[in-house]
Amino acid sequence: MTLSRRAVVAAVTAAVVLSVVLAGCTSRRGGGPAGPGRTNGGSASQLSGPPVKLGFVSMENTPLGSFPETRIAAQGAVAYANEALGGVHGHPVELVPCVTNGSPESSQDCANRLVAEKPVAVVGGVDLGTEAAMGLYERAGIPYISGSPQLSGELSSRTSFSLTGGTLTDLLGITEYLTATKHLKKVHALYADLPGLLTAAIQGSEKILRARGVSDIQLVREKVDTADFAPAVSQAVSGDPDAIVVVFPAQSCARIAQVAGTLQIKTPMYFVGSCASPAVPRAAGPSAGNLYFASAYLPFGTTGGDQDAEAFRARLPEAQRSPLSQASFATVLVVRSLLAEMAQTTSTDLTAAFRATRDHPNVMAHPFTCDGTAINLFPAVCNTAIRILRWSGNGFADVSDTWVDGRELMKLIT
Repeated sequence: MTLSRRAVVAAVTAAVVLSVVLAGCTSRRGGGPAGPGRTNGGSASQLSGPPVKLGFVSMENTPLGSFPETRIAAQGAVAYANEALGGVHGHPVELVPCVTNGSPESSQDCANRLVAEKPVAVVGGVDLGTEAAMGLYERAGIPYISGSPQLSGELSSRTSFSLTGGTLTDLLGITEYLTATKHLKKVHALYADLPGLLTAAIQGSEKILRARGVSDIQLVREKVDTADFAPAVSQAVSGDPDAIVVVFPAQSCARIAQVAGTLQIKTPMYFVGSCASPAVPRAAGPSAGNLYFASAYLPFGTTGGDQDAEAFRARLPEAQRSPLSQASFATVLVVRSLLAEMAQTTSTDLTAAFRATRDHPNVMAHPFTCDGTAINLFPAVCNTAIRILRWSGNGFADVSDTWVDGRELMKLIT
């Protein structure tokens, strides 16, 4: 059976993103002095009146994946907004969190609870059931804003705004970097063995690589819960590839990195942003220098005076600092910034404000434009740029030195 081009594109994006989560322009900094975090502000003690409510939803304490760091980061951003940035028009910002277990039912339950609270917006962390809840937010007219989108529903809803493209644009950016900057000819991939749509995703990825002149492509699949990743990693490195792209969930990435260290693999390995946690390179030991990570967010180790990034580091323990927690922290600050620019802090006005953005400053990320044109198939995507990071010493360092954008690669499979 031959898949239509549109079906392949949808399968490529939705399946790759799902496979990663299921088991677990300019170069300016958006959070700098002119970025969303800047305001004359005021202390939290000076804030008064009804709070400006932001809903927040993410998964915790479930075998499908637990991401408490996203909630902790969002709470930290709200505290920072109230203590240092003056809230919104002198009113305090209040976060209303709701925890899901990744099922459609729990996501719908959270949506109903949050809608009843009448928040001006809902900020998304990581939730596998969000697609089932998007209709509830749409009918309530409440915008859903995320810095770490995972599923196609988040990327296509008419009231959703994704301040990064998530794993979709991570993979496009890695491919762009390997082919346009590094000019590699031998690229192997190690990916999660999830049937159905993932097969179409790999077919689409292979088509992009071949169109970009990669002549040696080897695809190695493995179960996410395998007892031993050594055989799969050994197979991926066989034939001496120029690079290995790893498409696995965060909790599997540390195990893969540990195997790479044990086998003393020298081949560069490129991981998606959800794996950019200190635990992953540290698991590789001396081989950590061979590991690279896509991230829509700038390294948070040193920032050259970026106050928002400094606040992020101050309010989150090192073990909880990752692109996922950066996403929640940054998204809360971006929403607060737009609300502070509006005369009326309503959901309707906030939705209109997002749709009107053009190269709007982001926080620790590339500026965003939410006019629905970045990736036509997924109009909620507002930003497709990533950086390539490398573990250096005790932190991530930027090796790309500029934003990498692979969205034009979508034309090769559409």
